[in-house]
Amino acid sequence: MAICLSSMAKLVTRPQRFTPEEWKLASKVKHKNTERDRAAAERLILECDRLGEEGRGTVERTLADVNKKLEQRVDHVKNWKGELEVKRGELEKEIDATETYLVRVEKSLQSLQDNLHLAQTTLANREKRYDIDLVHDDVQKDLIMEISAIQGAIALLTRTIEQIKEQLR
Repeated sequence: MAICLSSMAKLVTRPQRFTPEEWKLASKVKHKNTERDRAAAERLILECDRLGEEGRGTVERTLADVNKKLEQRVDHVKNWKGELEVKRGELEKEIDATETYLVRVEKSLQSLQDNLHLAQTTLANREKRYDIDLVHDDVQKDLIMEISAIQGAIALLTRTIEQIKEQLR
């Protein structure tokens, strides 16, 4: 509490009086300090301006670099897109060709099945013959071989159709 009273006493007391020479000296010192502070402030302002310009330059260079890299990336993506579109077109053509091939193979299978039915019917009709007409001749052997060959071709075409359908999935 004593400290507070002494501080208050200093605040209430009248300020000390100076002589004109002391005032001039104090004024010159304050003026020099003010000039020094002003010069320091100007240097600080110039330094801030320089750093701001340097920062803006760095930002502009970085922005230009990033924009350039983005443009390159966009170009790469466009090229990849173009390549993918070409590949897609090729795949669509290949799928169309494969579907056409599948139809042709299915028609061939149907034709072979018709031929098999015809050969089997002919062989069955030959088996229905009587007595001396019931012969195991070269024609019958050829019919049996033809039926066997047609059955093999049918099995091969059936596997081919399955493989084509698997490719189309």
